[in-house]
Amino acid sequence: MAPEVMQQLHGYDFKADIWSLGITALELVHGHAPFSKHPPMKVLLMTLQNAPPGLDYERDKRFSKSFKEMVATCLVKDPKKRPASEKLLKHHFFKHARSYDSLVHTILDGLAPLGERLLKTKEADLLVQNKALYKDNEQLS
Repeated sequence: MAPEVMQQLHGYDFKADIWSLGITALELVHGHAPFSKHPPMKVLLMTLQNAPPGLDYERDKRFSKSFKEMVATCLVKDPKKRPASEKLLKHHFFKHARSYDSLVHTILDGLAPLGERLLKTKEADLLVQNKALYKDNEQLS
């Protein structure tokens, strides 16, 4: 949640969505939200009082400078200093992104159809449930 939304002092606008884009980018690369190990009220206080979360230039070496700059641009606490989406789309990170066709080829080619993947997931869930059931029956006997 963007700091201005948490503070509820003034209304908020699309700039809160720009903040959310930056947070979502961090969640995608780290696998969890910033401050996720803390209780919700502490997260609220940390968001308001601390510097904005971001990518560490040393720890997150695997990410491009352009990506790190884009995330930092989104995660500026003052909404007036955050770019509008039109300006953000002109950022080097987006301007030099791979084409839609390239992404489809890289990500989706060779991927099993959704129905097959869903069936495999349901089958795996059933196996786990059956193992738990058998374990409970063994304990009963």
